[in-house]
Amino acid sequence: MTAIDIQPLLAAGRAAHDQLLVDTCTISRPGASTLDRPTSVLTPGTPTVLYSGACRLKPQRVPRNEEAGERLTIVARYELALPFASLATDNLRVGDAVVITASGDTRLVDQPFAVMAVDFSSTATAWRITVEGAT
Repeated sequence: MTAIDIQPLLAAGRAAHDQLLVDTCTISRPGASTLDRPTSVLTPGTPTVLYSGACRLKPQRVPRNEEAGERLTIVARYELALPFASLATDNLRVGDAVVITASGDTRLVDQPFAVMAVDFSSTATAWRITVEGAT
């Protein structure tokens, strides 16, 4: 049996998938915070931008309720798709911050999300990342 070269098919699938990435986002990692001991003020560090560019955000339909003090918060899970060649997934970590910077759905703009998982696949047409956001 002859092995089939699927690379041309994957390249075509990745190019087609890139056409669906109509939103833009920024993924960053928080910098190290510094504590001013005399005042006990914690100053957040400068974040490092890991990615900025095209993306697509889709709900995964598994929201859950969480309580923070007396406030009820709904946490929703989403699939964030990035171009396949956009970055190496080992650059991402759970807890990295995602912000949608432009979208056809203006309610998403400036919404904060957190990376929860990064999917791996040798035949993927995009990098798929699981993110969560509170509403």
